[in-house]
Amino acid sequence: MNKKFLGIIGAGYIAEKHLEVINKIKNLEVVAITSRTNTKAKKLAKKFFINIVSKDLDDLIKKNYIDAVLILVPPEEMFSTISRVIKYKIPFFTEKPPSLNFLELKKLCQKVKKNNITNMVGYNRRYYSTFNKGLEIINNKGKLLGFLIEGHERFWKVIKSVNKVNRENWLYSNASHTIDLIRFFGGEIKNIAINKSSHIEKNGDQISISLKFYNN
Repeated sequence: MNKKFLGIIGAGYIAEKHLEVINKIKNLEVVAITSRTNTKAKKLAKKFFINIVSKDLDDLIKKNYIDAVLILVPPEEMFSTISRVIKYKIPFFTEKPPSLNFLELKKLCQKVKKNNITNMVGYNRRYYSTFNKGLEIINNKGKLLGFLIEGHERFWKVIKSVNKVNRENWLYSNASHTIDLIRFFGGEIKNIAINKSSHIEKNGDQISISLKFYNN
């Protein structure tokens, strides 16, 4: 397999975690990184032996031979960043969420489809060995007839550290991992029924969702 050269957009906590994995894959090499916080980009570049710290994503893509980019910016910056990357028609991996509302996401999907751009959104938990082992056990026993999920976000842990835009769109920003895992175990969804009642902010929104899958 030929070596692939990557560019990184973003230099936060999640970027460091991706770099730790990439460094263990012999056919991948990060050649350039950029971030709105230049000092963070320089720090990661030094730690992971990245030769080039670009001033912005346009500089990163135009001046360096790269096969794909990883978009690892905060949720509120995702839509604008992905929109700019799409213009270059280069394959990209993006952390979730691609946007903080459905209409923006629809625009991105249309642009990606029109330009036939290879892409992936980082719902990586479906690749955890525990989930795959769980599905294997279920299939060996017969099949999954249904499941019930009851839970909540530990919202009080992040409410002070997450900005207002991200906080008001938290289902897109973080809880969509649950939706992806539901699809992993249940398959494609046929019908959705949602009941929601908003309460005072410290309690968050209470949501009940019933799903029916194509495989019944």
